[in-house]
This record gives sequence, structure tokens and C-alpha cells, in this order.
Amino acid sequence: MSNLNTSLRDTSLIIATYNEEESLPFVLNEIKEYDFGEVIIVDGYSTDNTEMIAKEYGATFIKQDEKGWGSAVLQGISVSTKKYITYMDGDGSYNPIAILEMKSLIQNYDAVFSSRYKDGAKSPDDTFIRAIGNRLFTFLVRILFKCRISDALFFYPLFKREILENIDLKSKDFTLCLELPALVHLNKLRYTEILSLERERFAGVTKVNAFYDGLKILKGMLNLRFRV
Repeated sequence: MSNLNTSLRDTSLIIATYNEEESLPFVLNEIKEYDFGEVIIVDGYSTDNTEMIAKEYGATFIKQDEKGWGSAVLQGISVSTKKYITYMDGDGSYNPIAILEMKSLIQNYDAVFSSRYKDGAKSPDDTFIRAIGNRLFTFLVRILFKCRISDALFFYPLFKREILENIDLKSKDFTLCLELPALVHLNKLRYTEILSLERERFAGVTKVNAFYDGLKILKGMLNLRFRV
């Protein structure tokens, strides 16, 4: 699997899904050899075969209680049981090899974040609008919260369960991407960032609307700034 020889039996993997029957078999096949302690799929009431596929691969499958991508992730966190928690999308764009590097570093930190742009790298998923939006939100996160990250909208973290006692994650939409690193920094927890190159999605279409979701994130960011 990897020369890092890193065990993931103490790690919970959360995947939020909605109609991922085309890509989910690829993702679940790819992560089998990583031997996660548990794989939790939180589904937004898919109308395709997502549930059947998840259960065929032995993943824990739960229906999402509240609307919003952030709500799905937080629900997955709430039912997870392992010492460490990570997250991946169900479209195959996240390369699981990054989790091994994050796990090799987590002993010295409370959280490790991935960045698509570290050291000048770029994301193949970026349109012109998305590239501008990512730079803008990352700039705002660094200004408003003094957070030392280079990619505010790439939610690919590994963090210790115990830090949830020090932070209060509330965002129910994509604002959660930046809320976690912002609160980790504001609570003076230890964190670092690695490069993780995003891949072309295996199948399906993006569920993100750059304009409307961008406005929600901006509103959520301002609410978070006043809250903290």
C-alpha cells in the first residue's frame, strides 16, 4: 500500500453522498487496502443505488437528518468512534494517499490540513470563477482569523477527536471547510498543512454552485467572525 506503513485502524473516514452510484464503487474499492477503522457514509436521500453500493462494501450507511453538506459531515463526526477523523468526497477526486502522510504527521499536531495550492500547485477542478473564489476566501480567512493555510475551501483534514472538546463546529453548509481550520487556529491548537493534488472526478457532476454557495460561505464567514 505505502512505504509509510501507517495504520488507519484508529481512524474514521466520513463520506457525504448524494447520487454517487457511478463514482462510489471506485472510491470504496480504492480505500479497501487502507483498512480504515470505520467508513461512515452520510447520504442526502439519494434516488439512485448509492445506499445499496455502500452496504455492499460494508460501510456504515446513515440518512442525513438536516439539509446541507456541512450538516452531513457533522452528523458523520457525531456517530464516529475512532481516535482520528478524516473526510473524503464520494466522487473520486480525493487521493487517499494523502491520508497516510497526514497520519504520519498527526502525532505532533492536533490537525493536519490538505491544500491544492501549496507550493504553487493548482486544482484541475478550477474554473476561472472557482480559482478567483478560492483565492479570495483563503485571503479572507488569513486576514479575519490569522489562519496559516493556503486553501480555505478544500475540506480534506485529519484531526484528533479530542480537539472537538475545544472547538464548536456549527456550519451546516460549505462554510465548514474554513470553520474547522479557523477555530483550530483561534483555539491555539497545533496544525500544519500538506500538498494534496486534487484529481479529476471519477464520474458525476459537481454539486457546488460557485455563485450561490460562494454567497453562503461569505455570509457564514462573517457570522463566524462575529461569533468568535
